[in-house]
Amino acid sequence: MSIFASILRAVYRLSGVKKSFTLPENELRKEIEKQNRHRGVFTPTDHKAYYETITVNGFPCLIVRENPNPSKCAILYFFGGGMVIGPDKGDLPVMRKLCRETGCDVWFPFYPLCMEHCITETYEMVYECYRRMLELYGGGNVSTCGFSSGGALALGIAAHNNAQPEPLPQPRHIVAVSPGEVPWNDGEKSRMKALNERDVSIDYAFMVTVEKFMRHGCKNVPDYMLSGSRGDFTGVGDIHFFYSADEVLYGALPDFEEACKRAKVSYTVSARPKMVHCYCMLPIFKEAREDFKKITDILKK
Repeated sequence: MSIFASILRAVYRLSGVKKSFTLPENELRKEIEKQNRHRGVFTPTDHKAYYETITVNGFPCLIVRENPNPSKCAILYFFGGGMVIGPDKGDLPVMRKLCRETGCDVWFPFYPLCMEHCITETYEMVYECYRRMLELYGGGNVSTCGFSSGGALALGIAAHNNAQPEPLPQPRHIVAVSPGEVPWNDGEKSRMKALNERDVSIDYAFMVTVEKFMRHGCKNVPDYMLSGSRGDFTGVGDIHFFYSADEVLYGALPDFEEACKRAKVSYTVSARPKMVHCYCMLPIFKEAREDFKKITDILKK
């Protein structure tokens, strides 16, 4: 493990960020609201790429291009935050890097958060983004990518698509970095709990608590929107998972693997020990740069 990765892991451990995920619901809500005061929709003002913001189902979606005209292919890219915390401008350099190194346009929906919306509304918005992208770029030319809860949405697009009466073409590639998931069976719960002490970022308790936020009072929520491994990924080109082998969410991998096998979809797994949650979306140290390159190599095929 590189020195920077070791330092980053130590910083996470000392920061106590993990403890916030174990707070009682009311206190957790206050902490989420506090974090969201400094996050949310942003409009880039630099000239490092070509930017356009469109409105989809009443919510903004930022489009990042390397050139003024649309590329031949595109990536629907999702931020993380447990479906409750918004993005910040730190996501922008990653979007530009994805755009530059894959040759794809990057669509970044500021999807509705589950502090004020049911997860079904989130899916309605991101699926409409996906539909518009297929109209512009054509079937087989759109991939999805995301980290944490964004990884869940990157996978969830395929599951949601297969749940429609008339499905659209499936994503060419799906890259899911530490996809979030509400644990739904005894095996998954046991594996996540066993990893809890080794995870310096996320606590198992949040993976259970977050279901209430995601439902937002709604009872009729499809299983795959809460637990992506219960979805049907049939028809996807290929799926690629990236994890720290020492994070709670790694405990969901066997269920995702079973979902890929059921759907007869080709998949790969990369799991590095002692990394922090979603480390490869911070490509400023050795391990992260190496695995981010793997991601861009996948997405530019």
